[in-house]
Amino acid sequence: MSELRTRDVVDADLPAVLAIRNRSFGPLGTGGDAWWQRVSAETLGGRMIAVVDESGTVLGAGRIRPYEQAWGGRHLRMGGVAGVYVEPSARGRGVATTLTRALITRMGELGDVVSCLFPTTATLYRRSGYEIGGVQTRTTYAAHLLRDLGTSRTGRGGSGGLRPATRADAQWMHDLARAASARHGVSGPMVPSVAALEGTLERDELIAYAVDGGFVLYDLSEQAVTVEHLVATTPEAAGTLWGVVGSGSSATPTVHTYLDPRDPVTLGLGGLPAKEVRQIPWMGRVVDLGAAFDGRGFGPHTSVEVDLLVEDADAPVNSGRWTLAVSAGRGTATRADGGPGGSVLRVEARGLSALWCGWSVSRLRQAGLATGGTPEGDAALDAVFAGQPFITEYF
Repeated sequence: MSELRTRDVVDADLPAVLAIRNRSFGPLGTGGDAWWQRVSAETLGGRMIAVVDESGTVLGAGRIRPYEQAWGGRHLRMGGVAGVYVEPSARGRGVATTLTRALITRMGELGDVVSCLFPTTATLYRRSGYEIGGVQTRTTYAAHLLRDLGTSRTGRGGSGGLRPATRADAQWMHDLARAASARHGVSGPMVPSVAALEGTLERDELIAYAVDGGFVLYDLSEQAVTVEHLVATTPEAAGTLWGVVGSGSSATPTVHTYLDPRDPVTLGLGGLPAKEVRQIPWMGRVVDLGAAFDGRGFGPHTSVEVDLLVEDADAPVNSGRWTLAVSAGRGTATRADGGPGGSVLRVEARGLSALWCGWSVSRLRQAGLATGGTPEGDAALDAVFAGQPFITEYF
């Protein structure tokens, strides 16, 4: 078996990486060239890694996309692992595992404290400490029900100050989305960066409208309207935005949304969402427990202190015994003194990632991902990490 090593992808490697991508998933479709140029520019220079053999031939590559992700309403640096390609003739030689572990190491070096990905296979990523964290949910509504929200809030024919959004709105939209995730205390959503919003608005990739207190980004096809982002701070803003989304109900009667599964639109709708709900699972990983825990938000009335023992070969910064303390909505993770101790819950990387994403300790035990500890400690950890994380954007 030839020796494998990793290195940064450079511009000269891109044709080889693209060829591997095409041999693995088929050629890029319409608009694919522009997309490839954008993601390559975003990740070259430290966020794209290749696996090569002793001759320097590229056998695989993967990207770490830089994102900001909400956890408990506060925002952490997240590495979005994507574009993991392995040359088909080199499969079974450990290329993907070598690559995934190198990506984890690089995220730690870059300061990304958590990581997420949409897996093509769970087994590969579980070997490197990832675990199922939640789902991306597509909910379907009848457009006329959303249209009626607009007329009920603004009066029939009223616009509520509705206007097309422009590139100049990108910073305001980013700030509004960030404030919304903090207000609702959500976990999982990625806040669109100002640069990403500027690009979307400049290229007219999506239809965009703004109103005092909110904005919406959506796509329109002959089959359906698809809402990618909708943020509103008041019922009136929400009604106006949903009204424009549903305004073409006679021509496009179906609306899909990629939003919080508990978005308040469901509470104001004059009917029920369609029965069809599509979900895509995503996997999460803790890259730096100390920094991630210190940056995460918690329930303001939660007051807990509990120890946790972690073993993580691929992210050694996580390994050891920790004291996790939460008070007044903030958390601290400090190295604990003393040996392992029989009363401390023990998890490896997968168990830590699942715990972080809100899986209860009882479920971790049933899956064989946690040992030791006490009922009191289990309850404390469940209180600390309680939540139902979700992601709205596919990457």
